[in-house]
Amino acid sequence: MPGAGPLADRYQKFRSEFVIPANRVDPVFKAAIAGCQARTAGYIQLPVGESFTVEYVRGKSWSAYNWYQGGYRSLIQVNTDLPIYIDRALDLACHEGYPGHHVYNVLLEQQLVRNRGWTEFSVYPLFSPQSLIAEGSANYGIRIAFPQAERVAFERDTLFPLAGLDPARAAEYYQVMELVQQLGYAGNEAARRYLNGEIDRKAAADWLVRYALMSPQAAEQRVRFFDQYRSYVINYNLGQDLVREYVAARAGRSATPEERWRIFRELLASPRLPSDLRAR
Repeated sequence: MPGAGPLADRYQKFRSEFVIPANRVDPVFKAAIAGCQARTAGYIQLPVGESFTVEYVRGKSWSAYNWYQGGYRSLIQVNTDLPIYIDRALDLACHEGYPGHHVYNVLLEQQLVRNRGWTEFSVYPLFSPQSLIAEGSANYGIRIAFPQAERVAFERDTLFPLAGLDPARAAEYYQVMELVQQLGYAGNEAARRYLNGEIDRKAAADWLVRYALMSPQAAEQRVRFFDQYRSYVINYNLGQDLVREYVAARAGRSATPEERWRIFRELLASPRLPSDLRAR
């Protein structure tokens, strides 16, 4: 990162150049959804009539949320409290929509509730082992739908222009974001120390700024997430690692995209426990 001073400050200055202007968030997000939907439709056949509605909200501890309504429909809420960076559009469109939470819930309803008559799967206990798979598969879904090179091309050609950002900087931006993603487990450690009473709110937020490179505002929001959802935070990165390793172990190194998608779809459409995902 160019400039002087703490790395977190230099990173935030760099990232501030990639904020989606407020009046462009909706068209960018809709284009991201369309891209994720098209990629998913090439590999997963969903029931006729599935759809979701997008709402923009404020005052939440999360950045986005999928409220599954049943009947193959979802309500996706996007929190606009903080600036929305260009990478978040595709992340949230995949994670909350295609092939993430929306697809996961649609397939569970179709395959388990309707086809098999397992009514118990019409209830989703949030604080349960199921969420490790749900969040992990939603995060893994971003990468399976858009491998890095394909993502950079899609962002450069579609989302950056819609957001009014310089397309020539797409590769540079995602090179940095690929490195920052490696800091994800720093958030788990902040949550562990905070929830165990080893550090207070300010120290937890400071930890996130220093080691996860979050802005102070985003760090404060994340600590509110700790308060509300507690150890749920491990579902995102640990869950993603488990799902990625599960698919890789069954697909093999030389697997085609079709094979990886097939294994991924079977995971989404079947009753599993996190222990089922561990390599044996």
